[in-house]
Amino acid sequence: MVIAWWAALLGLLLAIGLILFRVNPVYALIFGAIVGCLVGGMSLTQTTDTLVKGSSGVMGTIIRVIAAGVLAGVMMESGAANVIASNIVNHFSDKLAILALALSTMVLTGVGIFIPVAVLIVAPIALEVGQKMHYSKLSLLVALSGGGKAGNVISPNPNTIAAAKGFNVDLSQVMIADFVPA
Repeated sequence: MVIAWWAALLGLLLAIGLILFRVNPVYALIFGAIVGCLVGGMSLTQTTDTLVKGSSGVMGTIIRVIAAGVLAGVMMESGAANVIASNIVNHFSDKLAILALALSTMVLTGVGIFIPVAVLIVAPIALEVGQKMHYSKLSLLVALSGGGKAGNVISPNPNTIAAAKGFNVDLSQVMIADFVPA
């Protein structure tokens, strides 16, 4: 059954209002969806069927995003992210130091660490390299940001997952194909 657009909008606005009043977002969204369905003319049985069917379709995507977040958290807490960044910079020559910094940030964001966090992890190394090589802070920031964006293109983030699902291709194929623009 299809509900009226205004009922769906009402449910969404209700959910947003509840979130603004500090109600847990999960509960607010569920409550807003239930109200939107009921006001839109669905019976309670149709409402529960719709909610179950809709949420089961995105469960795989949500689990992948959560897993990527857990991996990023473990890498940051264990110090592995710092080791990765330092090793990449140490294996490049002085002439390629700025590329090494961009690559460090790309690798960190490629495994699921958010760009601002990856930049903060690599920044102390970048400042040290920049001082040694006489690079401006702006050029270092551009390298770190660019590397972060390149890594974001290949990471299993919601955009990549949505593209894989939208084109009905395996997530790993989309991530591998994204290496070309990165």
